[in-house]
Amino acid sequence: MKKEIVDIRYVAKILFLVITSVNLGHTFDVTWLGLLFAIYFSVIGYLNGTRRCSFSSRPKYNKVPAYGAIVPLALYWVITPGVENGVNPVMIFLPGLYLLFLAALQERSRGNGGYEAFVAFDGVAALLFSMYAVPKGWTPVGVSGLLLALFAYSRRGTAWYKYLFFVLLIVILSGISYGGWRYWRAHRYEYSARMADDYYQRERVMGFDPATALGSFNSNFNGRYNSQVVLRVWDTLAPKYLKAASYEKYVAGLWKLPTKPAKTLTPARYQVDYAVMEVADGFSNSKQVWVQSTLNSFGFVFAPYGAVGFAAKDVDSLQYFAGGMVKGLDGNGKRSDWYYFVSDTCSVPDSLLAYTEGDLLVGRHYESLMDSVVEAMGLSQPGTDSEKLQRILDYFNDNFTYSLQIPGLGRKFGGNSNSSKDPLSVFWKAKQGFCEYYASLSTLALRRAGIPARYATGFVNPEVVDGRPYSVFRRRNSHSWVEAFVEGRWVIFDPTPPVIAPAGSEPNWFSVKLEGLKGRAARVMHFLKEGEWRRTVDSWQNYTQKITDGVAIYVALVIAILAFVGLKIRRYIKGRRRNIITPKNAAAIEWARRLTKAELTLATLGFHREDGETVGAFVKRLLKVNVVDSTSKEKLQQSISVLQDYEEQRWVK
Repeated sequence: MKKEIVDIRYVAKILFLVITSVNLGHTFDVTWLGLLFAIYFSVIGYLNGTRRCSFSSRPKYNKVPAYGAIVPLALYWVITPGVENGVNPVMIFLPGLYLLFLAALQERSRGNGGYEAFVAFDGVAALLFSMYAVPKGWTPVGVSGLLLALFAYSRRGTAWYKYLFFVLLIVILSGISYGGWRYWRAHRYEYSARMADDYYQRERVMGFDPATALGSFNSNFNGRYNSQVVLRVWDTLAPKYLKAASYEKYVAGLWKLPTKPAKTLTPARYQVDYAVMEVADGFSNSKQVWVQSTLNSFGFVFAPYGAVGFAAKDVDSLQYFAGGMVKGLDGNGKRSDWYYFVSDTCSVPDSLLAYTEGDLLVGRHYESLMDSVVEAMGLSQPGTDSEKLQRILDYFNDNFTYSLQIPGLGRKFGGNSNSSKDPLSVFWKAKQGFCEYYASLSTLALRRAGIPARYATGFVNPEVVDGRPYSVFRRRNSHSWVEAFVEGRWVIFDPTPPVIAPAGSEPNWFSVKLEGLKGRAARVMHFLKEGEWRRTVDSWQNYTQKITDGVAIYVALVIAILAFVGLKIRRYIKGRRRNIITPKNAAAIEWARRLTKAELTLATLGFHREDGETVGAFVKRLLKVNVVDSTSKEKLQQSISVLQDYEEQRWVK
């Protein structure tokens, strides 16, 4: 019978478990619990090493306590409050406590259902959890526990230099870890700033804010994430211009949103769980287009010009501003999706397309600059409004160049190192810049010339791939342009000179295929969570509820139960009448039992009846067998006698 090998290694193992218990309790300020575990391991070690060395004499391992302990610990985990800007120590203590409990169960029954490997794994893991925020001066205790575990669970007969080599390896790795920690601590603010900036640029598309800084689109064109997909428009004929916002007031390099909405849109009906809000009446036959935002939608509903309605989730209203800017998705979380509706039979009311006083606002500080711009571009000379727009285009084409770098602007996102200089003044002097500068200068110049205008932001020129059911707008598709009120209607006016796409800006084959897979996966998940199939389920649920509310279903159920009970009673009565088990059948059953028993006895002696061999032929073959052993000979004769009786009396009536 296998017994415990009690030597210095076993003592080291028990000491390792004791140290782990005490260290865990002291680290998380439950010293009494750690002492209880330490006493438990000491007692188990004494019993296993002295009076109960035999593995079979130990209690069997029971999985019920192991699984049962999960319940209270999980409940305590759930009710444990979080900690702002950190980790709640309880979230470290609970796994460590559970692992220590498992090690106690395994060691108690080790050799009789418990395993040495689990004791070692659970114990070492619990010790590592106990090293979280270990109190000052207790680090050597934890290290001692690890060294004891190394000695206790190593192979017997291991040379001393191998232990030394392992300890040196641990010391070197610890030194590297400590040095790395010290280096990170000295440079953490620098790295944190870089990480925060990188996260901000990755998770937010610059240029879409209540107050957007002039030049903020620069990171979309120039950053490492300029190829990142921002919007998927599920339409093969996506609009060229997808608008987000129309800004009203320009102050010190910042464009600010209008503050007064033209109309508050409220749900007219619900499409599954999307609230449908109408801008124009009677658009029931409108084309519906789903838009998926992979990043923060900034509260804006990105939509094309002329959209007559919207459908959004988890909102009770949307704010509609003159010109088609829609806000109200702020409550949807960082990532969102929505529908917009376009129609050939209805249009946006004229009252929502009229310009306001803010569309003529220039600002006293910019009047002098705009007077110079108006004069240079010839906007003060006679001509129609359309001709004046053309003069702006001609002037920019003849005198300006497109550039992501503007001499004189040193601060990130289009600011400047000299606060006395406005970015537009620097742009006008440098004669180079990108879309935001062209659109901003043109907006204010048109206003100064008496033409209502707005600074608009959004996306332009979607990426279309043959065979793909949706179009894509990437970061680099972000754009700004001008909305000008010309000849009684709003028109899109894009003063930015044509840009020649740099080599390598187009996505490669692999990224296009990968995006296709992501888009279709997003569509499938959308269908599963919010798809039209839910309407069918809802209608079926309503139909079944009508049935269950009626009396007919219960009457039919009672009839079915009575019919089933009646059928069972009828079968029982017929069975009683037939008297299925007759004396004859009972005798046949008894002879079959005796035959089976005799053949089993013969099988233990090595004699088997072949397939298709009759009992009589089997008896004749057995009579020719000569058995020497008296016991076997007696069993053989008794079995042959049973077989002969079976042959003679089985069919006797």
